[in-house]
Amino acid sequence: MSLTFQPAVYSDGSLLVLPRPVTRLRLQNAWDAEQFKVPLSAGDVRGSASANGIDILVEGQFSSAAGSILATEAEMLAAVESLRAALSPSGFDARYEFFLYHDTGSDTYRKFSGCTTARFESDLSEASLFTYSLVVHAENPTLLTTAPGS
Repeated sequence: MSLTFQPAVYSDGSLLVLPRPVTRLRLQNAWDAEQFKVPLSAGDVRGSASANGIDILVEGQFSSAAGSILATEAEMLAAVESLRAALSPSGFDARYEFFLYHDTGSDTYRKFSGCTTARFESDLSEASLFTYSLVVHAENPTLLTTAPGS
């Protein structure tokens, strides 16, 4: 098995691989727990810990998209709009899947489900290369191995 780093969004039946290069991708895990303190006693007691969803922080550049080099501002702007559309699924309860890796040989994936966009920022000020940053929240903290849509 040879997993390939291929961040992508699967929404409304279509897969959009994030524009490349993806310069940074971080997963933020957090846990909540009850915490109790006894007055006049040193320390505290924690219990009932549970995992929160995952925040996925992504930074990248609009250098290429869908295997094509983006050489002009118009091409990069079109890629910005495509990414914005994929990150904004239709409907109030709409969620998407966020893929990290794919192995074409064994058709194996690594993805998070129940995803929504917390923040999307694109910097269009450098005409030669647009950049973006993205925060995706995955409700399910489990890294899944299923195919798109399953």
